[in-house]
Amino acid sequence: MASFTDEFSFDHPQNKGCGYTNRLLPLPKSDPGYSEVEKCFRKGWKHPKKKRPRIYSIFRIALPEQMLKPFHKYRAMVASTPGVAGKTSDPANEQLLFHGTTRCCLLGDDPRSTRLCSVPQCNLCCVIRSSFDVKKCGTKHRFKRFGKGIYATTCSSKADDYTANPKDTSKLRVLLLNRVIVGKAHRRQRNATSLTEPPCGYHSVVGEPGVDLNYEETVVYENDAIRPAYLIVYGDPPLMSNTKILRSVIKTLFNTPLAS
Repeated sequence: MASFTDEFSFDHPQNKGCGYTNRLLPLPKSDPGYSEVEKCFRKGWKHPKKKRPRIYSIFRIALPEQMLKPFHKYRAMVASTPGVAGKTSDPANEQLLFHGTTRCCLLGDDPRSTRLCSVPQCNLCCVIRSSFDVKKCGTKHRFKRFGKGIYATTCSSKADDYTANPKDTSKLRVLLLNRVIVGKAHRRQRNATSLTEPPCGYHSVVGEPGVDLNYEETVVYENDAIRPAYLIVYGDPPLMSNTKILRSVIKTLFNTPLAS
C-alpha cells in the first residue's frame, strides 16, 4: 500500500522550504486552498454590526510529522468508534473551524514575515509551533461556557472577537483556521461550565444559538483533536489622508493627472 503524506506535512512536496522556524507558506489567489479558506471566512462573518474586513494574505501552516501522527491516530480512533464507523464518508467528522488568539509579533503581516517569534506571551506562535494545549484554556478568558476545552467556531466574526495585538504594532489582525476532529458532537443551547470532557459516547460539544449563545461554537477536550492549518491575515482598508482624498477628488473631477 502506498504511503500517505499529509498535505500539511513538512514532507509534502508543496511545502518545500518550510521548516521548524518557518512554517508558513503564502498561498496565491489562484490556489484552490486560498479559495476554500476565503469562502469559509466570508460565509462565517455573521455579526450584522461588524463590517466584513478585507483579506490581505492566506498562509498554509506546515507541520512536522511528529505533530501530525497523533492527530491522525486520534482521527482513526474516532472514525472506528462503534455507532460512528461507516455511517458517513467521513466518520471522524473533520471540520475547518476558526480560532482567534493573541499575537505579540508581526507574523504574517508581510508575505516575507513567516518566522515564528520566541515571545512566551505570543499565543499565535506557540500554537503554530506546538499546537493547542487544553491546559492553557482560560488563561486569557476566565469564563468557559462549556468547561475546560479548546474552543473553535464556524463563525469567523465570533473568532475575531478574541484576536489581539497587545502592543498595537499592527493594523492587521490574524485568525487561525484549524482542522478539528468533531466526531459525534453533543449539541446543547445552555451553558455547562463544569465540563472537562464531552458526555459519554460523544467526542465534542457544539453550542447552538438560541438560548445562551448567539453564534455557534465547538469545543474539543483532547489536544490531538485539533491542528492549525491556515493563517488568515485581514483588516480594514487603511484610511486615506485628507491630502490624498482631496487629490483623488480633484483627479476624478478633471480627469487629468496632477504633478507630484
